[in-house]
Order: sequence, then C-alpha cells, then structure tokens
Amino acid sequence: MSKENNKIIPMIYDEVFKSVLQDKQSEGYLIDIISNITGIKKEYMKGNIVFKNSLLTKYSLNEKGRATDLIVELKENIINLEMNKNYYEGLYDKNDGYIDKIKDGSLRTGDSYTSQKKVIQINFDNFEIFDERIIIKFRMMDTKRHLKRSDYICNKDVEIYHVNLKRVRQKYYNKSKLSKFEKELLMMTIDNEQELIKITKGCWEMENVADKISRVSKEEELQGIYDIEEREEFIKQRIRQYAMKKGYDEGLKVGMTDGMKKGIEEGIKEGIEQGTIKGALEKQKEIAKKLLESGVCIEIIEKSTGLEKEEILK
Repeated sequence: MSKENNKIIPMIYDEVFKSVLQDKQSEGYLIDIISNITGIKKEYMKGNIVFKNSLLTKYSLNEKGRATDLIVELKENIINLEMNKNYYEGLYDKNDGYIDKIKDGSLRTGDSYTSQKKVIQINFDNFEIFDERIIIKFRMMDTKRHLKRSDYICNKDVEIYHVNLKRVRQKYYNKSKLSKFEKELLMMTIDNEQELIKITKGCWEMENVADKISRVSKEEELQGIYDIEEREEFIKQRIRQYAMKKGYDEGLKVGMTDGMKKGIEEGIKEGIEQGTIKGALEKQKEIAKKLLESGVCIEIIEKSTGLEKEEILK
C-alpha cells in the first residue's frame, strides 16, 4: 500500500469490512445501514444483533472451505452482508450458494438457525450491474399478478438487496447533496483519510467508524494483504486482456474457414483457450520484465506470474 499519510484501506476490502462492522463502536452505523436498506426498525435491532460464525460447512473432503463476509442474526432474521469489490462471472452464483447453506442451517461450530427465520442477503456492489438505483430489492413474485409468495406460505422467502456503491460515489464526485445514509455508504469506498474525516464530520456515529477504518488501515499485516492483492489483480488483469485478444484473433481466423456465423462463435471460444495457453507465457515474461523495471520484488513476481526465479532473472 502507498505510504502516503492520507492513504487508507477502504471497506471494499473484506478484511476491513468485517473488522469495522463487527466493532462495538460501529453498532449504530451498522444498524442505520441495515435499517435503511431493509426497512427493519432500528429499535428492533438495538441490543439484539448477534454476529455469527461465517465459515460454511464443507459437504466433502475435496470441497474448499468457504466463508461469507458477515452474518448477523436478529430475533426473526438472519442477514448475510456481502462486500463485492469487483464483478466477475460466477460472483452471484457463489453468493446464492451462501444463501442455500444458511437456509439449510449448515453453518459450522454449532451455529444453527430455525427454518422460521427469514434470510436476507445484502450485496454491497462496488460497480453498477443493474440500473441507476442505489438500492434494488429482489424477492420471489409471480410475473402476472405480482403476488409475493411469502404472503401466502409459512416458509419465509429470501430477500436479496443490491446496493450500488458506484452510483453513490458518482453523486458525491458530481457534488450532489447526499443524505446521511448515502454518506454512510460512501464511507465504504473512500481511500483518503482527510476526505473520510471531511465526509463524517459532525456525526459521532460516522466519526467512530471513520476512526476505526483509519486504525485498521495502519495495521502492518493488513497493509501487506492490500499490497499483494492490488499488484496481483493488476497482473492478472493484464494477462487476461492479452489472452482474450490473442484468442479472439486466432479463433476468428479458424472460424472464417468453416462459415461466418458458426466459425466466429466456435472459433472465438477455441481461440481464447489456445490463446490463453500460447500467449500467456510470453505475456507473463513481458509483465515480469516491466515489474522488475518498476522495482517490484521477485517473490511477488514469481507468485503472480507463475514464472520460475531463474526465468525472471533472465
């Protein structure tokens, strides 16, 4: 992470997100966020929030252990809060899988939930995936008469919310007037300490959270996680971009010989696969060279590109 005095690690990073929201001094902030998104009364939540173990049960030895971001249990609700820093294919399949396991009551270390509790998932999206609304609610409803299934059956259906953090950030940079709730959401994305202080000034609940974010950001271990994640993501993105272009070019060439429509569809797919294998190694070498020139240490380059140390030094 940059050593600039004002640089902080924002809540869009999972470790900061969890650490801040589970802190006792952030309770008012968390209650405000949940209430504004779901409509659950603040008085109902005060003193009733319980943080649950977020490690999900593995059904086989080969299955990787999976952890949700944060699970909150109330009297009649289980709320799963997910911070989605970047969009990728399969993101929401993964998140929906968490819902299934929570509904099954299959969380570890004795955490059990009754089937009568409603499961609510809140996705904080650091990107725009649907439309311009800041909050979008999804639930089971028929398409003709718009009947809500949960109004007619005992089993309470899942509610899924998507919170558009990118839109809040756009409003802020466009100098639009923000409500207190919008400022609370904006706080999750800010990576400058002075800016965070300015946004939260005058509201003790938000000031407490800003202080917690700043303190967490100064933890040396977390700074290391931030450094590695940022650099690895940059390198992976470069490799992906190159492989896709190379694959597209080769796929298009193959596809043209077998017919325009079918060839393009199948050729691009095949070309991407071939391009990934053939082109990625050369691109990895190019990236390793540039990273060396930029002063990145060899250990990080090895881990990020998969190249051997001898190959990198070459």
